[in-house]
Amino acid sequence: MRGSLALLVGLLAFGCGGGGSSPSKPADAYPSCKNGKYVLDDPTSTPGGFDSGACVEFMKAIPTIQTDASKAPEFVTPLAGALLPSAPIAKFTWSKGTLSMLRRPSFWNELTHELAFENVAHAAPDSGVADAGSADAGSSLTSDAYVIVFRAATAGSDGGVAELLRVMTINLSFTPTDAQWATLQAAGSIEASVYGMHFDTGKIVGGVFTPPQARAFTIAQ
Repeated sequence: MRGSLALLVGLLAFGCGGGGSSPSKPADAYPSCKNGKYVLDDPTSTPGGFDSGACVEFMKAIPTIQTDASKAPEFVTPLAGALLPSAPIAKFTWSKGTLSMLRRPSFWNELTHELAFENVAHAAPDSGVADAGSADAGSSLTSDAYVIVFRAATAGSDGGVAELLRVMTINLSFTPTDAQWATLQAAGSIEASVYGMHFDTGKIVGGVFTPPQARAFTIAQ
């Protein structure tokens, strides 16, 4: 089983988009956080969640990812080596991890976080349309946050290992859509890595931490 450090090499290629591709780590087709290819928190159901500005911050932090089993989040489900049925769609869950020395924001952070929500609720740019989806807008995220990367467990015909799905969220669970589940199911054998970090006003101040091993599982065809 490849560990999370091996997946880090792929994340570097994906996040930075630079350099050439290696036989086992093909170049990413969508390294930018702007183009909607990654699964971010829906601001309607998860206000103040993982947004495109936070995505950019994670990309910048990829070279500093640390393998630390004592601090990193870890998958709760699925279990290692599990064979998941094709239906119903599985729910992926993970532990919180120890991502920040301060488990609660300071009074100042709480105040600025509330002010940020006020701005979202009551103000908009001159055009009248909020620019929440732009990576250039930055982020006010103050929360523990997680990135889940699903990859095929075996190399393709070109020798490359494909990234299937990347989820960025402040939640401790993720349930794929029908289309996302079909993508995972088509790969069959999968390895997933979880990365945990703590944001303070849009900046990573704790982590990024990942466990030593990716979680391997299979989805029945």
